[in-house]
Parts: sequence; structure tokens; C-alpha cells
Amino acid sequence: MGTDPLHFEIPDEIAQLIPEDKLASVVELFSSIDANRDGKVSLDEYLSFALSEEKMRLRRAFEALDSDRDGNLDFSEFVAAAVPNLDILKLCREFDRDRNGLLSIAEAIHTTERLQLSVDAVQLKLLLTEVDRDGDGQITYFEYLGAIAHVNSHT
Repeated sequence: MGTDPLHFEIPDEIAQLIPEDKLASVVELFSSIDANRDGKVSLDEYLSFALSEEKMRLRRAFEALDSDRDGNLDFSEFVAAAVPNLDILKLCREFDRDRNGLLSIAEAIHTTERLQLSVDAVQLKLLLTEVDRDGDGQITYFEYLGAIAHVNSHT
């Protein structure tokens, strides 16, 4: 492939090993990072590139969290990011008839049915009794989350 007339040489051994289209994209990326066009990527150039890529990724994540599109995250939007299972926790509270922060086995089964998880009641009951540490027939919302996460990872 020879020499890039812009500012660096591509060694023949590299040009022979990498398909031309892939090599072209690597050359393009290298050239875009090598801001001073000296044929080398300095630490500052690399960091500048990496940070701009990370900044774009974080900007997209922020925009996805900003549900009202006002350019700010209010506390509710922030909590939705910090506690990704908030909707499931709300559903747990909905089925927690006595609002004690605990689900009975029956309440947990109703919650699972509402989530439309493909778990049979017998399997779920066994799993829930395993996470019921004190054996009182009730589990916390977070124990419930752990139980359904376990079930989903095995289906």
C-alpha cells in the first residue's frame, strides 16, 4: 500500500495483513486522532480523542434520561437512572396490600404474573422461599428483584 501522502507511511507488512477496507478505516481513524499531522499519536491527542468519544456517549445517555427534554435531570429522572428497576419496585408496592415494604409469596406471584415473566408458580414459590431469610413468608422488594433476576438469567 506504501505511503499515505498526507503524513505517515503504512508498513508493507501491515498493508499485506489487513484487508484494504479495514485498513482504510484504521488510517482514517489514525489521521483523525493525529491532530498535528506528525504521523504519531501523542498522549494528549489520544486523550482528547478518547474523552470526546466518552463525552458523546455520556451526552446520549444523559439525553435518554432527560425525559422532559429540558436539558436537566430532576430528581425523579436521576432516580430512574440510579435505580433501573424502579418500575418493578413500583409494581411491588402496588401488590403490597398492607404497604409494609414486604411481599407475601402470593403478592410476589401476582407481581410476577403482571410482569408476564415465564416462570411457573411452583418454581417461583421455591425460589422465593429460598430468599425469605427469616422464613416469615415475606420478602423485601429487593429480595424479589434478586429472585426474578436469578430466574431470568436461567431462562
